[in-house]
Amino acid sequence: MNKKTFYRTILVIFAVWLWNGGIDSYAQTQDDKSLSIKSEVSYLENNRQIARGNVEISWEEYRIYADYIEYDPNTKDVVAQGRVTMCSNDTVLSGERLNFNLKTRSGVIYDTYGQVPPTVRYKTDKLSQVDNETLKFNKIDFTTCSQCVPRWKITCSKGKIKKEKYIEMSNIVLKIKKVPIFYLPYMRYPLNPDGKATGFLFPRLGRSDLRGFFIMNSFFWDIKPNLDLTLGVDYFSKAGIGTSQELRYLFNNVSGNIKFYYFKYKNGVILPKGTTPTSNTFYTYNNSDYYLTADHKQSLSFLNTKIIAKVDKQSDANFLRLFSSNFDSILRRTSGSSISISSSLKNMKFSASASQNDTYYTFSNESRTLRYLPVVTFNLNQQKIWKLPGYLSLDLSYASIKRQGKSYEADDVIYTTDIQTNRLNINPSYRLRLIDVPWLNTLLSFSAKNSFYPKSIDPETDEIVNKPLHLSYQTVVLDFKGPVFSKIFEFKNSKLKHLINPGITIQYVTKVNPEKRAQLIPVDNFDNPDYSYVGFYFTTRLLGKTSTQKSPTELLSYTISQDYYFDPKEANRNRQVNGVYPSFSELRNTLRLRLFKYFSVDATVNFNHYATTAPTFLDRFSRLNLSIAYTNKKSPIYGSFNYSRYINMYNTEKDYFNRDTIGGSLNVDVPGFPLKLDSKVYYDLTDKVFRNASFKISFDYQCIYFNTELKLYKYQNRIETQFDIGITLGNLGMVKDFLGLD
Repeated sequence: MNKKTFYRTILVIFAVWLWNGGIDSYAQTQDDKSLSIKSEVSYLENNRQIARGNVEISWEEYRIYADYIEYDPNTKDVVAQGRVTMCSNDTVLSGERLNFNLKTRSGVIYDTYGQVPPTVRYKTDKLSQVDNETLKFNKIDFTTCSQCVPRWKITCSKGKIKKEKYIEMSNIVLKIKKVPIFYLPYMRYPLNPDGKATGFLFPRLGRSDLRGFFIMNSFFWDIKPNLDLTLGVDYFSKAGIGTSQELRYLFNNVSGNIKFYYFKYKNGVILPKGTTPTSNTFYTYNNSDYYLTADHKQSLSFLNTKIIAKVDKQSDANFLRLFSSNFDSILRRTSGSSISISSSLKNMKFSASASQNDTYYTFSNESRTLRYLPVVTFNLNQQKIWKLPGYLSLDLSYASIKRQGKSYEADDVIYTTDIQTNRLNINPSYRLRLIDVPWLNTLLSFSAKNSFYPKSIDPETDEIVNKPLHLSYQTVVLDFKGPVFSKIFEFKNSKLKHLINPGITIQYVTKVNPEKRAQLIPVDNFDNPDYSYVGFYFTTRLLGKTSTQKSPTELLSYTISQDYYFDPKEANRNRQVNGVYPSFSELRNTLRLRLFKYFSVDATVNFNHYATTAPTFLDRFSRLNLSIAYTNKKSPIYGSFNYSRYINMYNTEKDYFNRDTIGGSLNVDVPGFPLKLDSKVYYDLTDKVFRNASFKISFDYQCIYFNTELKLYKYQNRIETQFDIGITLGNLGMVKDFLGLD
């Protein structure tokens, strides 16, 4: 080797030495090859490895950076000083001094600044890691604010951090800027991505004209990843105290939730039954009320069996009307409870169920109840018969049915109707496709309906007697769809396709014996026989497709339809319009417009030819619905507008259903502007009064999210006003009411 080559080799070795921080910059213990130490200077002293200058320790998922580190390979103790940073997969800690044992994964870091991705930051004088998942502290300042000077922070006396799960704190004080806002004895802040952790939710405060000042509180218990429980306590100064429990569960093939709300009224608002209130203040005739809702779904591998149970029940029909701000219950509320089990094998299905459906009318304080206990069905769907064309289906069902009408008076509940009957149905049907080409489809179907009742009505006394009754009729339906006409218009970068699709349905139903039908105990719509008619419809559609689209988009759809009756009296169920039975139905028009991606127009117009005595021509439109919506939530302004008219063609007098309404929603969310508006308004044009309105303003103060809402709705003969306010910080959510509404 010549001198030139020798010196060049020495230079390369020296460069590598400098690049790795010195001859001892990388070291491994014989019993732990995953440990490495890099530094500018490294040496052994008293069986300890000393490293100085930009020291880095790598061991499994841990990385430790410091100015000075001592490592004892026998005890696995690490002592780090000067700008210490310790990182793992889920935590970043920074402090002035660290004592850590690699074997037990425990230690202490002093003057600590911690960070949990993506935004959680905290500061404490001393932080102890007791195991690989748990950190403990005595005092901490905690925030998720990303500003240099946090908008808010939480201080507490002691607690612990469960990595990727939660921060548990005791004796906490919330401060906005430097001003203390409120105190909580205990709280858990979730760190997991789904935001679930045991602890109190932020309470919701507000005031209601009817119920007074209120505060709603909830405690969330994250029992297991697939099981949690929410407990709530609500206080209303004019009404009383309510408690709630909600259990949610998810297992293999089993899921559901159970929610229960119990309310205890104040003594001063409870009136004796039969007493008429002297003012519009809050009052009730009950000592307490409850509301129960549940939803359970379960699957079994045996015969593809499914079990579904639903519960929606309240102790008093008017309870939710008093306590819920859900505007859907203004005129009426429909609820139902049911349980069913169904199994299937190939094209056969068996099911058994029990259910109860209740409809409560708030304007008249009355309800209708329809109870099915039990219902057993067997279905055979589209069974081929040898080599014959077409398919055979069979429906068998047995039901025990009870119908009740209730009127809720101040002193008692009056049953206006109470009818019970049993029913067995045998309904075979046969379907045959006569023509099946892309532009024309013709379907012929035959069916027979046979209903058996063990009881009937005596035509002479109008009393229910134990005399069996058998009703039957047959139906033939011929359905033509088409012929379809189409034309394509081509442009530079797009195509339009115009489709015209007419259709005719002819249905013939044999007559039911009038004498037997007069003996029927009617309980639901199933007991109303079908009728003979000819129905026509005409649909025109416009489809669009650009060069970048894989499938076309429907831009416009318009359908006009009408039915002509063979027996007007039967088709109208003995109801007349201006003294005659209409021989044809209303003229129905439906329009759907989607010319732009986020812009939609929907309209439904029904014209009643027989309403000749209507005050104006416009009153002959028995149904007129118009909805215009712009749904781009990325836009600073979006919302909807709707107009609705409904007039019963058989009873045009003004009531709670025959009316015109107007409403809509407006949402304002300007990027960069901290205020966000969500509003909904529903106005009754018939009575010229607001039925309900809500104005929700959200204020995003960077890390703090305020939510205020003003709600107005008509209660009895006056407008009820409710105002509430809530707050969220990072992953901490707000309390919802017992119906799950914000």
